[in-house]
Amino acid sequence: MKIDLQDSSTLTWLILGAIVVVALTYSTIALRSEPPVRSYTLVEGYQFPYDLYNPEWKVDLPSELKEISGIAALPDEQVLAIQDEAGILFSIDLRQGNVHEEHLFGKDRDYEDLCLVGDTVFVLERDGDLYRLPPGEFSTDSVYKYETSFSYRNDTESLCYDPVTGYLLMSPKESAPDGSEEVEHVRGIYGFSIDSARVMPQPLYSMAEQEVGQAISGNGKPYNFKPSAIGVHPQTGHIYVLASVGKLLLVLDRDNRLLHIELMDASVFPQAEGISFDEKGRLLIASEGVDRPAFVARFATQPDVK
Repeated sequence: MKIDLQDSSTLTWLILGAIVVVALTYSTIALRSEPPVRSYTLVEGYQFPYDLYNPEWKVDLPSELKEISGIAALPDEQVLAIQDEAGILFSIDLRQGNVHEEHLFGKDRDYEDLCLVGDTVFVLERDGDLYRLPPGEFSTDSVYKYETSFSYRNDTESLCYDPVTGYLLMSPKESAPDGSEEVEHVRGIYGFSIDSARVMPQPLYSMAEQEVGQAISGNGKPYNFKPSAIGVHPQTGHIYVLASVGKLLLVLDRDNRLLHIELMDASVFPQAEGISFDEKGRLLIASEGVDRPAFVARFATQPDVK
């Protein structure tokens, strides 16, 4: 069929068609460029106290901490840190990112997290074993090892001390510990009793992937995530669970309610592996370097959050 461009009506329709195509194209681009929703509050009245896009400061770490896997806040702008390839405890000055002390405490293994109970350091191995380092005695001879009901199949990366229960909290990336019932699409947070040297068989808290998926997408499909770090807020007692796989941060209360979900931007946190709080309630997050130096970022409580 031959189109007569001399016909004014034909030309008008062609111009209108071109305008519609251009308008639809720009609309599609605009929709795609809108920033996605990254914060989901599930309980009315709760306010997430941090802005993860605006750290108070961020410091790059030296190359020996490129594989940083856990942090524990100390006073005076200091943190303890480990990396997942060597049994070395690092003491870091966060003002400059300098390592000012290193202590060899064990053989080269896959160490994933650490926490402080008073002045005693506990270090978590990927297979669920725990190492207790007495205050000021960071040597291989003084380390005590606890073998737990976790194993390598659980791929356990998260550890923190909970002053409310007195337990060490651990959340495996896979399955449940030996002797515990496994529930599909549910991530458990288990308590380790220092006194009895055992993991409690039932989780203290749990996180349902369906609930997370419903909040994020509205379709109720399980949202896959795997805990990589855990922390307890020193003022509220809320439990923060960081997941590098899934790129999110969950906040739970003591009634096991999921309060908030924060999606983590991969361009900001390439591989977030460590979480801690300082004595003022400021949030510290450590991320592996991937294609740049590893870093620790600190987030102050937003002034309008009560």
